[in-house]
Amino acid sequence: MKLHLFFLTAIAFIAPQTMKASGSMMPNTSINYSSTAAVLNTEKLQSAISEAEAIIANANNYLPGLVNDLSDVLFNVRKIVDSATTQTQINQAVAKLKTSISKAKASEGKTFDAGNANAVYDTNRGFIHPGGLHTQVDFDRIKQQLADGNKKVTEAMNKLRMAEYAQPTAATYPTETIVRGGSGENYINTCRGAAIAYQNALRWKIEDNQTCAKHAVEVLMKWCNTTKNVTGSSDQFLAFGLYGYQFAQAAELMRDYEGWKPADFEKFKKWMLNIWYQGAIDFLRRHNGTWENSGKWWQAPGHYWSNWGLCNAMCVLSIGVLCDDVFIYNQGLGAIKYDQVGTFKNPRTDNPILADGLTEFLGNFVVTTYPSELETGAYGKLGQLNESGRDAGHASMSLGLAVDIAHQIWNQGDDLFAYMDHRLAAGIEYLAAQTQNVEGLPWVNYHYYTNGFYYTDSRSWLMTGPAMGAQMRPYWGTVIGIYEGVKGVKMPFSEQAYEKMGIDGGGQGGTSGGYDHMGYSVLMNTREPQIAPADKVPTELKGKIEYDGKTIDNNELGAIKNTYKVDKNKALPKGKTLTLKPLLPEGEEDTGNWKWNTGETTRDITVTTDKSYAYRATYTNKNGIESQQVFTIAVNEDANPMTKVNGYITYNGEEYTDSVTVYYGETANLTLQGPDKYVVWGSYEWDNGATTNTITTAPIVRPRDITGVYINQAGVRTPCKFHINVKYMQVQTKVNGVVKPDTTDVTVNIDDNVEIGPYVSKILPGSTFLWNTGETTPTLTFNKIKESGTYILDYEVNGEKGQLRYEVLVNDTVDIPIAEGDYMIFDRFHNSYLTANKSAKCTMTEKNEDDILSQVWHFTNNGTAYNNLQSAKYEQYLRISAKMDDAVQKYPFAFRKAIKTEFYEIHNYIQSYWGFKDDGTISLSKGKEPTTYPLMLIPYTTDAIDIPTATNDATTIYNIMGQKLTKPHCGINIINGKKVMVK
Repeated sequence: MKLHLFFLTAIAFIAPQTMKASGSMMPNTSINYSSTAAVLNTEKLQSAISEAEAIIANANNYLPGLVNDLSDVLFNVRKIVDSATTQTQINQAVAKLKTSISKAKASEGKTFDAGNANAVYDTNRGFIHPGGLHTQVDFDRIKQQLADGNKKVTEAMNKLRMAEYAQPTAATYPTETIVRGGSGENYINTCRGAAIAYQNALRWKIEDNQTCAKHAVEVLMKWCNTTKNVTGSSDQFLAFGLYGYQFAQAAELMRDYEGWKPADFEKFKKWMLNIWYQGAIDFLRRHNGTWENSGKWWQAPGHYWSNWGLCNAMCVLSIGVLCDDVFIYNQGLGAIKYDQVGTFKNPRTDNPILADGLTEFLGNFVVTTYPSELETGAYGKLGQLNESGRDAGHASMSLGLAVDIAHQIWNQGDDLFAYMDHRLAAGIEYLAAQTQNVEGLPWVNYHYYTNGFYYTDSRSWLMTGPAMGAQMRPYWGTVIGIYEGVKGVKMPFSEQAYEKMGIDGGGQGGTSGGYDHMGYSVLMNTREPQIAPADKVPTELKGKIEYDGKTIDNNELGAIKNTYKVDKNKALPKGKTLTLKPLLPEGEEDTGNWKWNTGETTRDITVTTDKSYAYRATYTNKNGIESQQVFTIAVNEDANPMTKVNGYITYNGEEYTDSVTVYYGETANLTLQGPDKYVVWGSYEWDNGATTNTITTAPIVRPRDITGVYINQAGVRTPCKFHINVKYMQVQTKVNGVVKPDTTDVTVNIDDNVEIGPYVSKILPGSTFLWNTGETTPTLTFNKIKESGTYILDYEVNGEKGQLRYEVLVNDTVDIPIAEGDYMIFDRFHNSYLTANKSAKCTMTEKNEDDILSQVWHFTNNGTAYNNLQSAKYEQYLRISAKMDDAVQKYPFAFRKAIKTEFYEIHNYIQSYWGFKDDGTISLSKGKEPTTYPLMLIPYTTDAIDIPTATNDATTIYNIMGQKLTKPHCGINIINGKKVMVK
């Protein structure tokens, strides 16, 4: 017999029509319940209902979530009133309604912006593409140099062609989790993967090698499709920065490859945003918690050496370009160009100089500068680096990262090489001199203190001189190519480092240091002549912006301030007016030859902040040489949305995704989880006005949609919609406290605690229950149960009527002796009989009146409670294999019975119970314990009849346990005092 479950759907709320009083008619403010002779005062209730209806009718004036909450309360109040019998119930309903009304009214005039989940991001942001470390101008120059037979460039190109990771056959091994630091490190695979993609991309861009192009994209997509997390010790932030920027740079080169499917390219960009950007921006804003240094009495923004912040700034800048996101790009710029802490002084006069600021900021990276007789070029200055006193290796790494950052920014039209009075050039020449062991370098003592030791602690590190030694890293070609080849500025110490380095390659080797830089700086940056003549040098430009009546000496606005404080950082508001003003060097005559990427040809332009954009002016000087100045303006709510916003629901201790079904009147917790790996830099907002990432719903009485949004650092809203269904009743059985949902038939052991009956919310009004035992509760409880039973429940829940039949079978602890004789073995669930088969396994089939003896078995005792079963037709014995044999079997069968029933389970001598399938076949080893007691033993002398139809009240029907039934069921029934087998 199959159980039919009734799942009741919620009735949609419909506000009743409001009737106007006419003449002397007055609204009815009382309810007369004749059954109790009680008159209930509902005047306040009617007033509250009217007020609620008015709010709902003007829903657009209030927050939608609170209006829906109010509608739910009103819906429930009406149901309560329909069944109310006391004034207390009415008063409680009024209180609930007034509370909800107050919440809704408090939101009057407020709006909820859910954002647009289907909005397509506009990638037209003014960025140059390719515009990472290399532009198309670079590739055109290199191709011409190769065609002209330039010896140095040809040698460098051959080095690339021969490199292990520049081959289209180079294998990569992506990992789901990248680990750097601690146990299980595997990051070297990532180093190599990024190197393979970049070096193959270079070959495609230079020599149009299609096989290399295809492989570069394949490698990028393999990592994109595999890697979901970056972890480890604090060193994981080196992984975020280094490999994040390298993957982004390789992808920037491949973005115009026709073989990269647009959908895959979009997927890759989302991967960069969801994985790499999150870790990198977190480091820049928190420095792994050391900037704030919570719990200590001092902040330690200088705890991490410059390598850490520089690589993460490079990652953020690279992703900003790749993903056409001005906001993200400006975050990277802000870390490099501006003092986020507020401790920087220029010039620095303290001795020692304290490591009291973020070391990626150029003013702290090049700790101080000095006019020096040792410096015969490079603007006449030298500048010690943050890591100059640490060791040559780390100092060299940090400078390479800074040079690449300046190069990246240069390629978008911003001259970091000239920024802060050419501060970077002083640092470059200083480090180059260190690598040549130049004596007499200027020095100011540098006091490094950490999140663990304040600078007054003797364990802090006072550096008293530069660390000498050579470690040549592959970036000196960039230094010479930009400063000498483009700017025409001689870099004498850098020339020595350049010559010592020779023709450089790219990522290689078995340790991390071999992959810190992309390399191939000679190939990608060689100019002819090596030092540009004065009439070929572009004019150095700067920029300033007029905004809100002020003149700002920046060429970027929006997103440049990023600290450890969760300040809901946003960009410029929309609708503002800016004047962008490129600046010429003092004394240089303006040729008037200006051209903007927006089409204007004036020197200054005025723009409205209607979108985030990189406005770029190109200036042509009197010698016909072009230079550029970009203004990157980040506008609020105009950046890439966060595509990895997860929503989940917690209900009754279980987690669900974005949809759940709850019982009437119950609540659930809804949670929004932004993509931030460590700290939520964005914010949250819900349609009911809540601003936490988790909310608890109001009691749910109707199907509801509830919307929350994650608002990222740029103010872009990403919505997440939750759907909550309502059910009024759950059919279930509870055994020893464990709920068995959708279960009415259950087998238990003696002394188990059993509860049968549906779960129905206690606050659901108007429900009625009646058991065949007379109880009127929704459930029956049996503590330390002893006997089996069948229980019938008639119910009405939410206006729906139905009946449930529960069968509780209690296991006996011993097998039951069966009297010798002839029996039919009947499966009450499948309405079938054990049928003998002489040549194959026996099966369960329908009753066969024409061959009834094939379904009759003779039982003979074979030991206590065991029997041999012999076919009445074939006179063969049933074997444990369900086949038959002439010999008396030494493995007889036993029967276990549910207490106080005539229901059995059959098992063989080795305690394997049989199961019976829908197709009539027999499972020989269902288990070691009885479960459903499907069998009945019918003495052959008892004829089975069809289910009778009760035709008059004189028909009485009982089951074999003496419980009265409304109709017979399959098996043995007692009808009008006689035992009858019903089939």
